[in-house]
Amino acid sequence: MTKRAFVTGATGFVGGALVRRLVSDGWELVVLVREQSQYAPLENLGATVVFGDLCQPESLTDVLKGCSVVFHCAALTGVEHRIDDFHQVIAGGTNNLLQAADSAGVQRFVYVSSILVYELTENATRYTESMPLLTSSVDPYGRAKIAAESACLEARQAGLFQVSILRPVFVYGPGDRPGGFLPTLLSMLRTGRFRLVDGGRSRIPMIYISDLVELLILAAEQPQADGQIYNACSAASPQWHELTTTLCEEMQLAMPGNVNGRLVGLLASAAEGLAKIGLLGKLPISKAAVKLLSHDVRFPTDKAEQQLGYQSRVAYRQGIIDCMPMLRESLNSSAGSE
Repeated sequence: MTKRAFVTGATGFVGGALVRRLVSDGWELVVLVREQSQYAPLENLGATVVFGDLCQPESLTDVLKGCSVVFHCAALTGVEHRIDDFHQVIAGGTNNLLQAADSAGVQRFVYVSSILVYELTENATRYTESMPLLTSSVDPYGRAKIAAESACLEARQAGLFQVSILRPVFVYGPGDRPGGFLPTLLSMLRTGRFRLVDGGRSRIPMIYISDLVELLILAAEQPQADGQIYNACSAASPQWHELTTTLCEEMQLAMPGNVNGRLVGLLASAAEGLAKIGLLGKLPISKAAVKLLSHDVRFPTDKAEQQLGYQSRVAYRQGIIDCMPMLRESLNSSAGSE
């Protein structure tokens, strides 16, 4: 029997990679896109393209019919968005999609969340799926993801469908888009806007795109994944200094300077204070993000390994090698547009 899935965020990095893998595995796909997006490659793969917007629930009516699985990969990322937009798109959009999935008789809902939902503290270094969620920061992305996770679990508790939640770290790999982790880091290095925090000694939690896609499919297919939350991370990751050194050497860029972690933390605290009283509509940096950038933290995948048989297959060094053609093209495009 052919499996039929509904995918959001299919024009993005994670959703696009997932679509390509599902097509190769023989799935039938319905993908939600906006009319102004570049969706021709999805049609060329054989996916059924439907137009809609997660923030417009009426556009989701009937488009999920016949789909047994929903992969919800769409989200709002970056610091250029207004704080309120994160809740509207991530939390509100997920609620709208859950209601549409219920009406369509969907059997399984797989949600892509984030490790920014965790309460990162000074003392903890390993964050398993049972660790406390974010309370000390108003990080709009992390807060919206927490609300979306809660809505997913409430839908399962109500008996609407099976639910699995993944919490990825920084995702990298060939095919990433402007605004993605490595393209953004490279752009900041090129323009001198990036600084290493405390010398860049902390490690970057990263996952290669094909490893994340594999875990997404396991979460959709394995019965024991129902009701479960899984970290999504590679077995080993580089230090910030190691990664930036590699990129600067390969792209012939100047190494970034250094900034004191305590100073960045104070700036983030000040920004959050202004945001709380309505004097900042956008949050340039949050306390949660600073902790992720400056603390040596781990997000073990023992649970996914034991329950689903997940294995991180692509080592960091091979993954970076695979990314180099994409990054060189990105660098040349950025330089040529000036």
